[in-house]
Amino acid sequence: MQTQIIINETYNKYIMNIPKQYGQSKVENCPFCGKRGIIKNGQGVPVCQTHKNSEILDLKCVCGEYLDLKQGKYGPYFSCMNCGNINFNKGLAMNPPIKANDSYKEENEEKSTPKEITVRSDQIDALYG
Repeated sequence: MQTQIIINETYNKYIMNIPKQYGQSKVENCPFCGKRGIIKNGQGVPVCQTHKNSEILDLKCVCGEYLDLKQGKYGPYFSCMNCGNINFNKGLAMNPPIKANDSYKEENEEKSTPKEITVRSDQIDALYG
C-alpha cells in the first residue's frame, strides 16, 4: 500500500510518495475524490464508480505549458512540450485538486427526460397533413 508523507515548509507544501514494499500490490486512487480506482474512464485513468464519465482537463506543468495525458506500458503519464515526460502522480501533485466535470452528465439527463404533449382531435390533421 502506497503511503504519503506531507511536509509543510514556509510557503510550500510537498507530498512525498513512498514506494510500495515487497509483497504489496499497487493501489490506484481516483484523482477526483481519492477513493480506490476500480475502473478506467475514457482517457484510461483509474477512477471510482461515480467518476467514470469524468475526464481530466487543462493541467499545467511547472514551466507553464499544458500537460498532455498519454497511455504507456506502465499506465497513464503526462507529457510536457518543454520538460518531457512526467509521472502521473507528480503531474497531479503540481496542480490544484481536480474537480469532476459533471456538466456532460447533466446535459444528457436534461435531454433524456420525456415531454408530455396533449393533442386534441381537431389538431390531428395538422400533425399528419
